[in-house]
Amino acid sequence: MTSDNPQVGVTVLGSGSSGNAIVVHTETDGFLIDAGFSARELKRRMREAGIDESLIRAIIVSHEHGDHVRGLRVCAKQLQVPIYANRRTADAIRQREKDLGQVHVFASGNPFRVGECQVEPFSIPHDANDPVGFVIRWHDRKIGLATDLGHASHLVCYQLKSCDLLVVESNHDIQMLSRSERPWSLKQRILSRHGHLSNAASMELLQRVLDERTKHLVLAHASQECNRYELVEESIQTCLAGLGREDISAYVAKQDSWLPTVWV
Repeated sequence: MTSDNPQVGVTVLGSGSSGNAIVVHTETDGFLIDAGFSARELKRRMREAGIDESLIRAIIVSHEHGDHVRGLRVCAKQLQVPIYANRRTADAIRQREKDLGQVHVFASGNPFRVGECQVEPFSIPHDANDPVGFVIRWHDRKIGLATDLGHASHLVCYQLKSCDLLVVESNHDIQMLSRSERPWSLKQRILSRHGHLSNAASMELLQRVLDERTKHLVLAHASQECNRYELVEESIQTCLAGLGREDISAYVAKQDSWLPTVWV
């Protein structure tokens, strides 16, 4: 990216059942979505990905589960930035973290601005207090993110249409989950309408929302125990070929490493 060709970038610092964090950034500023790694690990990954941490203006929280907020308090303090969360999510985090620092409360469905970007939170079906996905707008660019959801609601599909870049969940392979040694109750939670999307369900979501505007796609939140990255890659390539959309660049986010920045 150069100043002659301004773009907005999305860098997935890591995604999976053990930690999630995404940086949305331009040449002049940026913000984190979730902070599911330790502050030290988040800063290390940003540094390795070539992201100047001084550009970070805020940490925006999707929901209160530990794999999304593990490093939230310390990271916000070290970066000296505010936290953005809706009321029920903020209250849930405060039950575990007593000193969050500056918290800006947003309402799901109401847009707000962080730096150059407009952020539009929308409700998603997941077993948290008030979980949200996000649409991010920068000039004429639109980015959609939804990484923890049990099914593709009408609202989710509406929000994710006509995005230049999509980051969506592809959490588990149903057969691998069924064969796993996880407790039956956990399997039922994951498979429920407020759990997580399987590879097949993720592909069904994409078939509903992809249009000619979408050129980039990131599959995220793959389970290390109940999925394999090659299964996700195979699923998305088959899906895109079936749609005649080999023009879309597709990437699979990993748990233990950051994904090179996707610019739009």
